[in-house]
Amino acid sequence: MAGCGAGDKANVGRGEEELGPLGEFYERAYGSFDDDQADRDMMRVEEVTAECMAEQGFEYEPVDWNSQGGVSYSDEDLDVEWGSREFAETYGYGIANDPFAELHESAPPPEQEFVDPNQKYVEAMSPAEQEAYYLALYGDQQFPEDGSEEEFEYDWKQNGCQGKAQYEVYESRMDNPEFASLEEEMNSLWERTQQDPRMTEATTAWIDCMGDAGHTGLAAVDDAQNQFSEKVNAVYEDAYPSDMGEEMTEEDFRAIDAGIQEKLAGLKEEEIATAVADFDCREEAKVDETRKKVSFELEQDFVDTHRDELEAWVEAISARNS
Repeated sequence: MAGCGAGDKANVGRGEEELGPLGEFYERAYGSFDDDQADRDMMRVEEVTAECMAEQGFEYEPVDWNSQGGVSYSDEDLDVEWGSREFAETYGYGIANDPFAELHESAPPPEQEFVDPNQKYVEAMSPAEQEAYYLALYGDQQFPEDGSEEEFEYDWKQNGCQGKAQYEVYESRMDNPEFASLEEEMNSLWERTQQDPRMTEATTAWIDCMGDAGHTGLAAVDDAQNQFSEKVNAVYEDAYPSDMGEEMTEEDFRAIDAGIQEKLAGLKEEEIATAVADFDCREEAKVDETRKKVSFELEQDFVDTHRDELEAWVEAISARNS
């Protein structure tokens, strides 16, 4: 499965970026993000789930999530540009400081409460029938144990009809065994970009700059944001009891959420200070400028060498997904 082109993966979260030479092939193959297509895909997942459940001997009415109401927001709704210095000054990385918090608070309440069309059908079952129903729907899901250092690999085959449906609608589009060798080389461009001497020099300059600003122990440009993200994740993980069961009440959940918000509030200033220093050091070290220059050069060389294969790759994917 192919990932992003080097130029595209390089600057995630730092504003809208120009497509590199290889990124143009990705866009032709998979298209740009489209809300209408996303809605159709979501509905198709439900339909495939229903077909699969029928094969297992169960009824399942597809849930039309798009009709459930609610409001969603994107970075276009913000008063500052995502990835800009002003964004960093206001929201940091947008992790503990939720850029959409005020928009959610001011949003009108949903016109109707969500009703699962399958709820009555399931409630009429015996406990044993319900267990079989959910096993067919979700599968025998396996999760890594707390504290386990083993790498967890998701297997859609272990996730019931929903896993099958999500694979068919989403993942199978990205599964191109006939182009495995080409995609492996495409994916290697990210590593090659990072290993370029010009990027090594820019990264060292960024690390020194961050050290001068009081942020030490960093080895890669994304470490500052990743470490802060891990710190916030730990707040959520520590908040919920490992033996959480059905006896948990709505009041219990509200208390947990209040505790989470209190801890996140204590991290907001730290997040903003780190993100502003990160932004300034990236600018000073010319990290993003260098990464773009290097990745575009590598992508152009790759395209010049593999143009015919890339055209065949785009044609195969477009034909399969049309």
